[in-house]
Amino acid sequence: MRSIFVFLLFIQPLLYAQSQPDPGLPSWKKQAHRVTIIRDNWGVPHIYGKTDADVVFGLMYAQCEDNYWQLEDTYIQNLGRAAEIYGERFLAADANTRLFECVTEGKATYAAASPFIRQLCDAGAAAINFYLHNYPALEKRLLTRYEPWFFLMPEPTRPSGHGVSAQESRNFYQMVTAGIPTDNPSVRQQSESGSNTMVLAPSKTTTGHTMLLINPHVSLFGVGQRYEAHLVSKSGLNVSGFAMFGNFYIWSGFNRYTGWAHTNSAADFEDVYVEHFNPTDSSMYRYANAYRKATFWQDTVRVKRGDIIESRIFRFTKTHHGPVVARRDSTLLTIKNVTAPQDRYIMQCWNLMRSRDKKSFTAAMNERALGYPNTSYADRFGNIAYWHGNAIPKRDTTFNWRLPVDGSNPATEWAGIHELNEIVQVTNPATGFILNSNSTPYLSAGESSPKKENYPLYMATEDQNFRAEEALQLLSKPGKISFDAFEKLVVSNHLPMMENWMPQVISAYDRQVKLQPHLEAKLKAVVALLRNWDHRYSITSKETSLAVAWYLNYTDWAQKRRRSAAYGDYVANLLAGKQLPAPDSIAVGLLADATDTLVKDFGTAFIAWGEINRLQRVHTSGTLEKFDDRKPSLPVGAVPGGMGSLFAFTAKSEPGQKKIYGVTGNTYSAIVAFGKRIRAKSIMYFGQSADPASPHYFDQAPLYASGGFKDAYFYKSDVLKHRERRYHPGE
Repeated sequence: MRSIFVFLLFIQPLLYAQSQPDPGLPSWKKQAHRVTIIRDNWGVPHIYGKTDADVVFGLMYAQCEDNYWQLEDTYIQNLGRAAEIYGERFLAADANTRLFECVTEGKATYAAASPFIRQLCDAGAAAINFYLHNYPALEKRLLTRYEPWFFLMPEPTRPSGHGVSAQESRNFYQMVTAGIPTDNPSVRQQSESGSNTMVLAPSKTTTGHTMLLINPHVSLFGVGQRYEAHLVSKSGLNVSGFAMFGNFYIWSGFNRYTGWAHTNSAADFEDVYVEHFNPTDSSMYRYANAYRKATFWQDTVRVKRGDIIESRIFRFTKTHHGPVVARRDSTLLTIKNVTAPQDRYIMQCWNLMRSRDKKSFTAAMNERALGYPNTSYADRFGNIAYWHGNAIPKRDTTFNWRLPVDGSNPATEWAGIHELNEIVQVTNPATGFILNSNSTPYLSAGESSPKKENYPLYMATEDQNFRAEEALQLLSKPGKISFDAFEKLVVSNHLPMMENWMPQVISAYDRQVKLQPHLEAKLKAVVALLRNWDHRYSITSKETSLAVAWYLNYTDWAQKRRRSAAYGDYVANLLAGKQLPAPDSIAVGLLADATDTLVKDFGTAFIAWGEINRLQRVHTSGTLEKFDDRKPSLPVGAVPGGMGSLFAFTAKSEPGQKKIYGVTGNTYSAIVAFGKRIRAKSIMYFGQSADPASPHYFDQAPLYASGGFKDAYFYKSDVLKHRERRYHPGE
């Protein structure tokens, strides 16, 4: 009897707590009532609110409705807790989050943020918590409450691109903890893996209006997914474009007056330092003619192993440059970056969204909080512009900043940040266009491009790639471009890599077959087909299948060459240039291997590309659900961007599969014309909703697969005309 009484005493407070509403519920309901979400016939949310904070509330609620699983997964990873769900393969990524003290920084930034930024963060967290309240039966894998500071955590960085080898990074992880996997540290990548942007001046268009292309190339699954939305507040905000799941601002988009798009840049906003620690006192590192005390701390990462959760302790070190991220022989490597705190980052994004002309947009760019991204710009007043990077440190140009520099030498310290007018940029070029495809800015506007000799080397180290070469050729043609022509131009199916390289592969075959007569039996018919190819992809093209199979084999060969190079040695760019950077024997051997692969998988080397290359929606590729040759999918003609495909589409297969399925490439894409009235079209790769029961789960896929676009409704009259549902969050 007494045990029952004790049990009741224990369980009653728990039941009481579970039955009590959250104290924030009244304010959540009040804010929700100030927000109206109108879903159009594609399911895209057009969010109207009284204040900017209200539209943030609506945006985050809409993201929860469309794909709460992805939103939660984003924050699980941002918090450095993914190993609790996925096990050891995310252990290094979680450790990297702790190394850069992302949680600590997020909390501190929120505490010091302006009232406006705090209002936005408060509204975002409130919306997610309101959604969880309204759906108590929703599966929550880890997070049950969201805090406002979640939005202000910085992203961890990594020393890639600065002459640091993968083995040196692995050495670091082995040094800071025991029992971590050493074969493949899973450190998070930057949110974009590639992109295209184009802007056209009035002199280049048939209507006399500027036009803009927004075209990020990123993963179709996982963190960083794009989310189309339109935000309108009574305080003057009216912006359409894409956010990333878990973020409440439009990253690339347009308003009534201006439009912008970002691409990845090699403009150097971070550096790696070689630190020399005292061999007799490992807490001290050399600086100038003395030693300084390093900072040490430890953190615990929880990791799932089977049915249990284990704890791993990591021991971290940092100097005044930044945290230790790699180990090279007897020295340690630290990394320093110039990215501003997230409150400044978000405020700059907000000011870009609110810009009304080039002057206000440039003022927002001059806040220099974004770090690495390139920015392309167009407005309704006829201006186009481009900035290569945003926040670039001033450095002593006698050092090679692409490699780790000596941290003990005071001359390697930064001398502040470059003013905006000092970085590589283009404004209203005489050629009437600007382009960027993660490529050199020194060919971005044709003959009107900036001159390389006018800038330090660290400002721009990119080569010209084949995507940029295709865009440059198309935009340099005489004549003006209509909106409809622009829509087709940005998904050109011409492959300049193949136009330049495939004839060289064929010539190599002609030479090699004389030395190796046995090649004729295998490759004669293949080469005969490729000789007459027009170097354009299509779903019916057998040549495309052979070319992509060759290209994939070639990139494997090129990557092995890169990995075999000693640190500090930069091999020639193996994916650019008109001259094929491979000897005859390799070029032909790769073609023979490609033929063998197709025959093995499909019984013939002559199979239409659309039979191989597919678009299929699964629940987070490689994590929860696998691609399946037996399930429905769509043929896609596009190929990897490295081949010069403006419509980039990289696919992969998993063991037991013959077909390949898209995993990265075009995601949200949009074209915008800036007349007195905005004209815009956009497309997403699957559909707005991740719910298989929703009509918007896969409704955009047929258009996407064919290189098409849908109308992007900007004016409320058009939104209402195509309205599917109108409601307040929670209804």
